[in-house]
Amino acid sequence: MNDVVSLADVLQLPPFARARVVGGRAGLARPVRAVNVMEVPDILDWVKPDELLLTTAYPLRDDPVALDALVPRLAERGLAGIAIKPARYIETIPTGMIQAADRYDFPLIELPPDASFNEIIQAVQTVILNNQTALLERSAAIHDRFTSIVLSGGGLRAIAEALAEFVGRPVAILDAQGVVQCRSSDGAPDAVDGGAHGARGPIVQPIQVGAERYGTILVADDGRDLGSDRLEAIEYAATVAALRQVQARAVAEADRRFQAVCLEELVTGHVTDRSVLMERATTFAWDLAAPRSVLLAEAQAMAGQPVGALAGTVEEGPLRSRLADAARASLGPGAIVWERSREIGALVAGGRPSDLRDAGTALQAEATRRLPGVLVGVGIGRPSRDPLNLHASYMEARRALSIGRWGHGPGRLTVFEELGIDRLLANVPDAEAAAFCEATLGRLEAYDDARGTNLVATLEAFLDTRNVALTARQLYLHYNTLKNRLVRIEEIVGPYLDDPSRCLSLSLALRLRRLPAP
Repeated sequence: MNDVVSLADVLQLPPFARARVVGGRAGLARPVRAVNVMEVPDILDWVKPDELLLTTAYPLRDDPVALDALVPRLAERGLAGIAIKPARYIETIPTGMIQAADRYDFPLIELPPDASFNEIIQAVQTVILNNQTALLERSAAIHDRFTSIVLSGGGLRAIAEALAEFVGRPVAILDAQGVVQCRSSDGAPDAVDGGAHGARGPIVQPIQVGAERYGTILVADDGRDLGSDRLEAIEYAATVAALRQVQARAVAEADRRFQAVCLEELVTGHVTDRSVLMERATTFAWDLAAPRSVLLAEAQAMAGQPVGALAGTVEEGPLRSRLADAARASLGPGAIVWERSREIGALVAGGRPSDLRDAGTALQAEATRRLPGVLVGVGIGRPSRDPLNLHASYMEARRALSIGRWGHGPGRLTVFEELGIDRLLANVPDAEAAAFCEATLGRLEAYDDARGTNLVATLEAFLDTRNVALTARQLYLHYNTLKNRLVRIEEIVGPYLDDPSRCLSLSLALRLRRLPAP
């Protein structure tokens, strides 16, 4: 029995039956300790040594330079290898990647088009856990009992029952917060907790991996000596419980990451096959029968300062994860929540704007409770009855989020359907908006650029008030100076001071120029 699972061992698993090693074959002895999924371009911030990275190349599909540089960067991070399913987003694996894989002895695996990331993740995690368990089987006979629990899929209750049977005393298992998860059936709670019938405090065994604590095993202490074998049983039970928790967390994390990839593909319009969507909805238990709106939320300010400085730092990931937890807690079990590169997304039910606003308000309130001092902006698109059309709601949510931050500062909740004129302007095609702005403001902008003047800003200030005296005070200008500027503006753009229609056109062009891109 090997101490670790090698990539060569992993490739013998059924999900890799039709996979091909196209580069870096000399590195197949690399150990595999985990599986990760690449759903964002900045994956290097999240990978760990000895991970097998799975990807469709979606985040880098339009960046061949980044694709060629990916293998050396992953090799430097000590990953086990990368498995690519190229059929959907890139036609073939680039030659540059294959050459780099051979140069670094870094295994590059091509997956067939129908390969399932879910099946690969589960198979690899299972073989890793089985290998770790097999190593423990070399211990005394007690180990066999706990190993069988792990291999048969038994959970914490089975571990507690087996341990209680072996040590002859009641057992309880607590989570990391000290909440009882299960008790053996051979004793009253007081017998474990202590304090009844003169019983002493329980024997405490942490369930821990490295510095991370997953919980605690409590064994009733009646004053009798347990003996070394029973103490070893307690320690081993904690080890098995930790492995079980690590496995559950790893599977859940991999599943969460893959769900995020699928949801990104859905809301960005890359899923067009309804059968594929329904298959994923069944796999992940997504309820897409009711109309759904896309909600986007991001932490925009912390302690009065923009949080953009956290981008790419170790603080960014935990902050986004806590925001996602706040969304899951506030939006309820029916919401479909996932983490994005810089924000979190959610598919929320509710057809009326007031329902969507209530959902956004609840999220912001929960985020305030969990993240004191952090201002969270929220943008929500209109509901879509057909989930294949959610990309429209996604674009509206992005625009609403940007408009809220631009128009009112950080921490704004903006429902696209409640927007005023910006809702109309947001739907103007980019090319048409650019042409209108150029025709209306182009000459004035060119004048400012050539002479270093600020007539565009002067015009905008005047159109906001339509009052020369008030505008002069706001701009700290003499009344006559402002009048001269307004006359000069008319000479450049044409008469407008006494033309409401012309003023409206200028106001709309100024608004379009400042409207943030989606």
